[in-house]
Order: sequence, then structure tokens, then C-alpha cells
Amino acid sequence: MSKIYNKDLIGVKQSVVDEILLLNPHQTPLINLLGFGEAVTQVEHAWFEDELVSYESTVNGAKTDSDTSIVVADAEPFRANQVVKIGEELLLVTAVDSVNKTLTVVRGYAGTTAAAIADGAKVEVMFVEGQEGRDARDARFKARKRVSNLTQIFDDTIEISGTAQAVTQYGVSDLYEYEKQKKQLELALQLEKAAINGIYFDNGNIRQMRGIRSFIQTNVTNANGEALTDKMINDAAQAIYEKGGFASGGNYVIMVPAKQKRAISQFNSSDIRLERQDNGRGSVADYFVSDFGRFEIVLNNNLGADELFIVDTNRIAIRPLQDRAFFHKYMGEQGDYTRGIVVGEYTLEFRQEKAHARIKGLA
Repeated sequence: MSKIYNKDLIGVKQSVVDEILLLNPHQTPLINLLGFGEAVTQVEHAWFEDELVSYESTVNGAKTDSDTSIVVADAEPFRANQVVKIGEELLLVTAVDSVNKTLTVVRGYAGTTAAAIADGAKVEVMFVEGQEGRDARDARFKARKRVSNLTQIFDDTIEISGTAQAVTQYGVSDLYEYEKQKKQLELALQLEKAAINGIYFDNGNIRQMRGIRSFIQTNVTNANGEALTDKMINDAAQAIYEKGGFASGGNYVIMVPAKQKRAISQFNSSDIRLERQDNGRGSVADYFVSDFGRFEIVLNNNLGADELFIVDTNRIAIRPLQDRAFFHKYMGEQGDYTRGIVVGEYTLEFRQEKAHARIKGLA
């Protein structure tokens, strides 16, 4: 449908958000999957995340069956008068040196047999040593973590010369509107790429958002050039499970480029895939059934050809800065040409990065 642009529209902002969402979903599958969330009020959008204290770590350096000083990778889970387990042996923690990440322990606790400890062995907290009539234990507190992202501006200009407007354009009834639609598609694709590939950057008036790849730091698997397998996906899902990612349900999808979508299609017959009956919003997808649930497969060629994401869409949002959702502003005739702009300012909210996973370095 053509639109009439006149002097009454000069400088007036017109929202084009609905038009953005109706653009080709194969170009912007992430935007079409998530839509746009509620507006944020600051150019640095911050949120706070909380999690329970971890209940396990690993040993740094092998120990004999008589050593009573154990260095661990992370001392946070441990405190005095706590019973821990390494292999089949129980140990009583009597002191914790958080600076040097060292536990002082009593070996062979509760009649268990002390044994040599291998480097990298798991140290798992069992429970505190309960004692009748004891005083209250010292409290411990894990502060909430502040996480933030920046808003990023996406803009482009429409400019049509007087000659171009005068000449009949084959198949185009309104050249200005035609060019505006193209700019919207280009900007939506830029937003899609930033939400996936963006790196946090702030240089005064220039801001760039952090994308999904940059956010996922914990559950990252390097395939080292091997072909994608169902085991890799299950292992990544298990990593999310062990961090508590599935505890609140979630809406998990596997996001893949075309190359890895073909790799999934070549999995053997023991891998169950069901054809999706309702491809709402236009994303053609299958499902991968794992030990940890059924994940929709979303094709997205804005990922690297050698990677795969497992993400919970309930923990991700693309949010505009207030009054800066994609809009068009008609600037009118300026000399022998007509000009307008399309502008939007958005950020990516990506909560609890441990609840997501990435596989990289795939063949």
C-alpha cells in the first residue's frame, strides 16, 4: 500500500515496529522469535541476578590418603564444620582459607576410609556437622550480581531525488515508501546481528550492546573441529541442568546456522525429531528430544557456521529505550530531493548466563 507524505508529516515520528516484526523472518529469526519487550529507561540497562551458593568444587593437585590440607578451584562452597565427600570418603572441614583456596580437613570422617585424591577430583558438600545444643552458626551471604547492557542506536536515511520521483518506476507505485521498507529490513537485520554478535563498547556518544555469544561464558564447549553429535547437545543441556537452568521450566530452543541444521538432520534414527505443526511467526523448525526436554530448533544464519546456542527465550528480551522503538520521521523536501530517517535504539537483556549454553568450533 502506498502512503501519502506531505508537509503535515514533516518531523512527526511514526512507529514502524509492527512493520519490522512482519519483515522476512528468515532474515531476523531471533527478533521474530522474541518480539520486542518493554521499554528501558536508561542507556545502560541494569538488572540484578541471584543464585544459591555452589555445593561443589574440584581439587587442585593430587593428595595422599594422609594429607589434611587440600587446595580447591573455588573455596566459596565451603565453611568450617561442614562434611564433604571426595570419591567414597567423607571429610570434615575444620578451616577454610578463602584467599589461598585451601581447606583444612579431618580425613576418613564417620568411619569412612581415607584414600588418595586425584588432581581434579570433585569435592561435594554433603551437610553441616549437626551437634546437639550448639550455638548458632555464623551466617553467610552471597550478594546479588549486577549485570548490565547498553542501548545501541540503529538508523538510516531515505533520500529520493526529484528526478527519481518523477520517473515511472516499474512495479513501484510509491518509490519513497518502497525505499523506506528496504531500510527497515536493513536495520532489523543490523539489530539481529548485534543481539547475537555484539561486543560491549562505550565511547561517549557511541554505544554498542553485548550480544548472546559474548554473554554466554560458563557453559561453552569447544568441539575442536569435530562434527556435531547428539551427545554434544545432551552434554550441553546437562551443563545447564547442573547449574539449575531447568529448575524454573523455561522455553529452550536450539539456535543453529544452516550448516549445523544439516548436521542435526543427519543424526541417526535414535534421535527423535518431530515436525512442528504450527510454524507461528514464520520460523520453520523441528524439535530435538533430549534427556532434559524437547528443544525447538531455530534456523538462524546470523550465527557463525561452526557454532550452536541452547538458550531459554524466557530469559532473553530485546528491549527499546523508551520513546525510541523503531520509528520513521519524514523530513520533507530539502532542495531537489526528499529525505526521511528510520531510527531505533535497543538493548539485549540476557538473564542468568549459566542457564544457556554454546558449542563452538564445530566442523
